[in-house]
Amino acid sequence: MTSKFFPLLFLCLPGLAQFRYSPDKPQLGQTVSFTYTPQGTLAADSTVEGRYMRYGAPAMMHQSHPLTATLVRQGAVFVGEVYIPKKDIAGTVLLFRNSRQPTRVDLNKNQLYVIPVTDATGKLVPHALGGQASVFTRSNFLYEAGSRPDPNRVVALYEQELKENPDGQPLYWADYLAALIKQKKPGYGPKVKKEIESYLASRPKPTAAELTAAAQLYESMGDFAKANVQRERMKTLDPAGSLVQKDRAVAIRSQPDWTRRKALYQAFVTEFPKSSHLPLLAIGMADGYFKNNDIGGLVTFVEAQPASHIDVLMLNTMAFQLAEEKRSLPEAEKLVNKAMTVLKTQSKPRDVTGNWADEKLVRQRQLMNTLARALEQQNKYADAYTVYQSFINPDDAENSDPRVNERYYLCALRTNHATEAQPMAEAAVQVGKATPRLKAAFRDWYAKQPGQSDAKALAYLTSLEADLRAEQRDELRQILINEPAPAFSLTDLQGRTISSSVLKGKVVVVDFWATWCGPCIASFPAMQQAQSHFQNDPNVRFLFVNTREGGPQQRVHSFMAKNTYPFVVPLDNQQRMANAYKVKGIPTKVVIDGKGRVRYRAIGYNGSPEATVNELTLVVEMLKEEK
Repeated sequence: MTSKFFPLLFLCLPGLAQFRYSPDKPQLGQTVSFTYTPQGTLAADSTVEGRYMRYGAPAMMHQSHPLTATLVRQGAVFVGEVYIPKKDIAGTVLLFRNSRQPTRVDLNKNQLYVIPVTDATGKLVPHALGGQASVFTRSNFLYEAGSRPDPNRVVALYEQELKENPDGQPLYWADYLAALIKQKKPGYGPKVKKEIESYLASRPKPTAAELTAAAQLYESMGDFAKANVQRERMKTLDPAGSLVQKDRAVAIRSQPDWTRRKALYQAFVTEFPKSSHLPLLAIGMADGYFKNNDIGGLVTFVEAQPASHIDVLMLNTMAFQLAEEKRSLPEAEKLVNKAMTVLKTQSKPRDVTGNWADEKLVRQRQLMNTLARALEQQNKYADAYTVYQSFINPDDAENSDPRVNERYYLCALRTNHATEAQPMAEAAVQVGKATPRLKAAFRDWYAKQPGQSDAKALAYLTSLEADLRAEQRDELRQILINEPAPAFSLTDLQGRTISSSVLKGKVVVVDFWATWCGPCIASFPAMQQAQSHFQNDPNVRFLFVNTREGGPQQRVHSFMAKNTYPFVVPLDNQQRMANAYKVKGIPTKVVIDGKGRVRYRAIGYNGSPEATVNELTLVVEMLKEEK
């Protein structure tokens, strides 16, 4: 090697005292042996390995991945080797680390250890210097080791590469200017903008990639006006390019007219059949079919889509909603079957961070549940029961859904499989995952079995719940309060006076609500179940106190007339009762014991009717038992 190139070699190898390799002028197709003498961080470590990455022209960096070099200890040094492929490689960078404690690493002061490739004359090949910079700017090699590149070092490498190989400017100009921006030396902005303009002016016909790079450089400096100029040039240069496709895709998604949107989408598919925007557009179109209630069109559209254009969870949500609402049931069945087919071959989605195999099983169970629901809503109970059997697991009742358990058991009753479903029903009751309807159905069936009776069935159900209810009672005792219950006197919707004096000696459940309160209304079915549980008990009363209505009283009358809940609704127009009972928000449930004391207060609704009914009934029963 002539003296002309020695400075460059030493610049590439700042850790020469620790790292040596042979041959000293490696060429393509050779195996290079090296010795590494640990100093500093790894000086006392015995389990050391090398991690290396090959580099070349900027475009090949996406193909290069870190590899492990096995090291053999020989006295105070470690010996290893790397192979240089026969083409496209300009060098190799290495770091050394403790194989058992990878955070213990030697990065050669963030410059890495370098083996550059030379030609037959011993001269460094093109990219031997710029490629090192590409390792820092186009890969995560240094970041994965817990460090960051030195911007000054990156700029120096690019400048030396361009000095030695000026013909490489088209490959490096954008990366070099981006490095100057990150370096942030005084005056870098005007300098970089001037360099961009100069480079583009030197290109009679800039490519789409060059215009894109220029736009990105301007954007990184906050000059969005000039960035947009380059993007518009790019659209003119490449009318079928990514920017044009992006604009067209945005226009499709934002088109409010459904008929027009379908036409725009079809035109896009015809012009850009392989566009990267198609998967998201297809998912958006499927959503459009559903929201426009064109379920037949939705099925036809989805059936024609490749798996990569299908959102399995979205299809499941659509199909389940159709099944719940008992509409377009055959179509709901087709949608969920399509989703199940896609799921079988689907690769791990980007939004899944955990184990994909486990998540896939979860999604499979969700789809099976939807399929079963669609089948039973079509009175295909035998088919639905078979589907339920494929995913219902009595051993995992703790993680089950009470509503799914209910539907499964009722389906089993209809198909004469109640005995087979008995283990799941019992497990659901034992762990609190059984709805009141499931428990009532199980109790009635059990009572009809040979040697059983209504009394025995009730006793058996009570025994199944005994441990759970004991635990729940213990938990509830920890949250019960004991405050004086303020006196109240209100008029209900029928004009009757409802007062605390008349209710003396009774356990009173008070639900503070308003017609505009979504959670309040959402909790009403559960509250109705709780009230029904005590409908024959003269010592328990439920009051649904309308408060904070903020509107005409007629709104409350209209709501109750429309929904026909069997509730007593006192009107707290001045919020006096709500304020007296320390209501901070609605819905708020308050339970007053027979001694006129507030013993329970809960704000909000957790969305689980089973939990609400269970907790309220337990509280009432506990207070009734108190002397």
